[in-house]
Amino acid sequence: MLAIAGMGAGLAALMVIYLTGLIKGGAASRSTAENRNAKCLRFFYPAGAVVWNWYERLLKRRQNGPQREIRQRLRRLFVRDDVEEDYKGFQIRRFTCAWLLAVAGLIVGIGAETVQLCRSGREITDLERPGAGSGSRIYQLEAEGGWEGRMAAELSVNPQEYTKQQLEQLFEETYTRALEQLPGENQSLDQVEGQLDFLESGPPGIRCRWTPERWEYIDHSGVIVAEDIPEEGIITYVTLELSYGTEQTEYQIPCRIVRSSLSEEDLLKGELAAALKEKETEDPYGEKISLPGTYDGMPLSFYPAGKNRNGLLIAGMGLLIAVLYCCGHTQKLKEREEERNRQMTADYPEILSKLTVLIGAGFTVRGAWEKIALNYSKQVETGMGKRRYAYEEMLYACRGMQGGQPELQAYKSFGKRCGLQPYRKLTMLLEQNLKKGGRDLTVRLRTETDEAFSARLHQAKREGEKAGTKLMIPMFLMFILVLILIMVPAAMAL
Repeated sequence: MLAIAGMGAGLAALMVIYLTGLIKGGAASRSTAENRNAKCLRFFYPAGAVVWNWYERLLKRRQNGPQREIRQRLRRLFVRDDVEEDYKGFQIRRFTCAWLLAVAGLIVGIGAETVQLCRSGREITDLERPGAGSGSRIYQLEAEGGWEGRMAAELSVNPQEYTKQQLEQLFEETYTRALEQLPGENQSLDQVEGQLDFLESGPPGIRCRWTPERWEYIDHSGVIVAEDIPEEGIITYVTLELSYGTEQTEYQIPCRIVRSSLSEEDLLKGELAAALKEKETEDPYGEKISLPGTYDGMPLSFYPAGKNRNGLLIAGMGLLIAVLYCCGHTQKLKEREEERNRQMTADYPEILSKLTVLIGAGFTVRGAWEKIALNYSKQVETGMGKRRYAYEEMLYACRGMQGGQPELQAYKSFGKRCGLQPYRKLTMLLEQNLKKGGRDLTVRLRTETDEAFSARLHQAKREGEKAGTKLMIPMFLMFILVLILIMVPAAMAL
C-alpha cells in the first residue's frame, strides 16, 4: 500500500508539472517546440517546458558547458547564427519525452501493484496443481489463524503424475543426493534440531519413500515431534526406500535428535509447512489441492503473498529510462554533427576544384563563390540535388554578403562556422588574397585541391580497411559453420 501511495505521489507531482506548464503558457511552449517529426508530443510540451526551465535555473550557466555545446552543434546543423528557438525546441522535446517515460513507468507500476494487492486480499481455499509433465510450481502464501497477524508460508506443488509413468535412474546416485539433502537447515545428521528435508522424488527412474524408525520422534514429513529430549539426545533411524518398477532397495540412515534451539515462530513455520505438504501429497493425481482449514483447533485462512514488487520495479525502470533518455538524447545530436563533418570533409575537394576553375576562367573570388552557392540553391529547389552542409554554409555566407556584410568578414564567419581545419585553411587563402592581392591564388588553390583529393583517397582507403576488419567476425563465424558441416557428418560416419 505504501508503494502505491509513493508512486501515486510521484505521478501527482508529474501532473502538477504539466498543469503548471499549461497555466504559465502551454500554447507558447507548443509553438516553440514545433517539429514535423514530433507532432504527437505537442500536447505534452508544457510539462517539458517546465522541466527545462527548472533545469536551466539549476545549472545557472546558459552560455557555458553543455548548453553552449548544444547551441554550437545546432548552429552547424541548421546553418544559422540565431538558434535560440531551435535550442528551446530541442530541450523541450528532450524533457517532454523524459516526462512521458516517467509517467508511463509510474502508471504501469501502480497498475501492477494494485493487481497484486487485490490478489493478496482475496482468500483462497485451493491451489491449482500444474499439468502432468510440466515443472513444479511454488506458491507464496500468507496464513491467518489464531496467532497475531499473517504467517508467511511457501508450498512447492509438484505436477500431476502419469498413472503408468516409470522413471529411470541409478539407486546410488539418488541415495547420495538424498543423504546430502536430508539435514536440511540442521548442522548435520548428528545434531538434528529441526525438520529433516526428505527427498520427495529422485531423477527419472527413481521413487522415494521415507519411513522413520520411531514415529514418536519423527513424523512422515520429517518434522521432529519428540518431546522432553534428554541432553545426550535421541539416536534413531530413517529408512529410505528407493523403487524402480518392481525393483527396490532400502537404506537405513542414522541421526541424533537434540533439543531444539529454534524460536517459536520457526517451529510454527515448520509445522505449518508440514501441514501444507501433507495436503499436497494426499491426492497426487488431482488437478487442485485443498488447503487445510483448521490448525490446532483454530480456523486457518490463506492468502496470496504480497511480497512481489513488480510494480516498484516497473516504476523504477521507467524513471531510470527517463533519466537515461535525457542523458543520451544529446548523443544523437553529436552523431548528427559527426556525420555533418564527414560530409563536409568529403565535399571539400569538389568545392576547391569549382573555385579553381571559375577563378581561373576570370571570375572574381566573390563571383565564383556566389555562382557555386546559387547553382546549388537552384538544384535543391528543383529537386535535382540533396542538402549538403558545406554548400549551405557557402549559401549562408553569400546571402550575408548580399545583405551588406563585408566580404572579408563573410569568409571569416564561414570558416568559424564550419569548424574544420580544411575550411579554415581555405578562408585563410581567401583573406590573404583580399588583403594583399596577388595573382598566385589560382596556383595555391590548385595545390590545395591536389592535397584535398589525395587526403580523400587516403580516407577512403582507411574506411575500406575498417570495413574489412568488421567483416572478419562474420567470415570467421562462417568458417566455423563450414567446419561443423564438414566434420559432423564425417564423425557420425565413423
